[in-house]
Amino acid sequence: MAVSTQIKYLTRREWDEVAPQFSDLSYRQCGSYAEIAARDVNSISEFVAIFRSNSLLGLANVRLKKMRFFPLGIAYLSGAPLTCSTLGFSSEAFGACIDALYLEYVKNRSLMLRISPPLCGGHWHEAQADCLEARGFQLSRGQKPYETYVLDLNKPAADIRKAFDQKWRSDLVKAEKSNIDVTTSVSPSDFERFEPLFLDLSREKGFYSRQDVAFFRRVQEQAHSYEQLTLHLAWHDGELISGHIGSFSGDTAVYLIGATNSKGRDLRASYLLQWFVIQYAQSKGKRFYDLGGIDLHANPNVHRFKKRLNGRHVTGMTAYELAPNPLSAQALHLAEKAYNGLRSLVRRNT
Repeated sequence: MAVSTQIKYLTRREWDEVAPQFSDLSYRQCGSYAEIAARDVNSISEFVAIFRSNSLLGLANVRLKKMRFFPLGIAYLSGAPLTCSTLGFSSEAFGACIDALYLEYVKNRSLMLRISPPLCGGHWHEAQADCLEARGFQLSRGQKPYETYVLDLNKPAADIRKAFDQKWRSDLVKAEKSNIDVTTSVSPSDFERFEPLFLDLSREKGFYSRQDVAFFRRVQEQAHSYEQLTLHLAWHDGELISGHIGSFSGDTAVYLIGATNSKGRDLRASYLLQWFVIQYAQSKGKRFYDLGGIDLHANPNVHRFKKRLNGRHVTGMTAYELAPNPLSAQALHLAEKAYNGLRSLVRRNT
C-alpha cells in the first residue's frame, strides 16, 4: 500500500532552516528572492513542505496569481519542487511531490499548476518531463525553453581553463596583463555602486530587464547567509569598469547580471571576472556553473562569449502546466496574453 504524502505550509523562518538541505536549491527558491519576485507581480508567495511518513520529501515555493472578479488563478513553481538531498535525484520522490502539489492546488483550490523544474545541472530533464507528462501535464503555451551553457566544476581549475576556446583564453590573458583589480562583496551598498554601470549599458544596448541591479539589491537586503548573492567588481586605476552578480546557493552557481563599460571591454575585464567567478564557485564547493541564459538571435555577442567557455549546451524545459479543466485553462491563457500585451505597451511608452 502506497504511503500518502502531506503538505505543510511553512513560515519564512521555517523555510530558511530547511531549504539549504537541498542541493537543487537555486536563487529562485530562496526566501528573499521568492517574496520580492512575488510582490513585484502582485502575487502571493507560499512556502510549502511535502512530507511522507513524517519525513521531509520536498519543498516548493509557490507563487499565486489570481484573476480579478473570477475564481481562476495560477500556482507557479519556479525551479521547484526541490527533492535532491543527500541521495540525489529520484523520479519517485519528484513524482510524489508533484502528486501532492496537484492535489492541493488543482483539485482542492481549483488553480492551474505551472511547474518549471530545477535545472539540476541539466542531467535530469527527461526524467522530470516523464514524471510530469505521465500525470497529464502539458508544455505551457508561448514560453521559450531556458537555454544556457553549464560548466562542470568537478575538475581542477587548470583543466577547466585549458578547455576554453583559444580566443577566449587569449582575451583572458590580455585581461590578466591589464592591471585589473577584482573585488568580491556581498554588501548592498556595492550593488548601488554597480547599478550606474548596468544602467549605462542598458541604455547603450537598448534592453530592459525587470530583474535588474536594483531588484537584486532589494533581494540582498533581505537575504540570509545561505542565499546571499555575490558581487564581483573589476577596477582599473580606481575606476569601476565591470561587474558580475552571481548566485551560489545549492550545488550550482548562476550568472545573473553582468555589465562592462567601453574601457572594460577594451581591457577584456569581463573575461577576468568570469575566471574569478569560476574559481570562487569551486572554492564554495559548487558542482556546476550555469552561465545564465543565451539567445543566439537576440544577443549573438553574449552567446558567443558564453559558448567559447565550452560548457555543456543545456536546453531546460519550458514550464509544464495542468488546469482543473480545459475551459479554465483557455480563460487563463487569454487573460495572460492580454496582461502581457498591456505590460509591453506600457514599457514601450515609458
